[in-house]
Amino acid sequence: MSANDILKLHEAVIDSWNRHDTKKFATYVDENVVWYDIGSPEAIRGKAGAEEFLNGWITGFPDFTMKTLNTVVADDKIAVELEFSGTNTGPLKVGDQPEISATNKKVKNRGCYFGKVKNGKFIEVRSYPDLAGMMMQLGLMEIHEAHA
Repeated sequence: MSANDILKLHEAVIDSWNRHDTKKFATYVDENVVWYDIGSPEAIRGKAGAEEFLNGWITGFPDFTMKTLNTVVADDKIAVELEFSGTNTGPLKVGDQPEISATNKKVKNRGCYFGKVKNGKFIEVRSYPDLAGMMMQLGLMEIHEAHA
């Protein structure tokens, strides 16, 4: 695939996320995709796992949207910086942690992902959302200033 084709694939993925269309999203990942997310101790595997991952974000943030800030494409790989915004009006599940009840707070957060593409589909994804920043915006985590 050309760099332009990989960029179009990324744009289609983001469009499917913004439309909250898990079935369309699944058409852009390989049957055996392996997804490593910083919030999950184990890799997410296969189309069903990728759909479940997206559904978790839709459940926690039914109004979320994503926007691409920066991209780098080389060979069969893409690196992307994203901005995410939404209101936490549903339960949120991050990795193997206990479910978080809705906070009804808005977040605007950033993260990045690295993807590898083969035959027009993502075969590997490594995602790094700013979970600490998100948890602070949700009121679930504080940073305490150290005192001398």
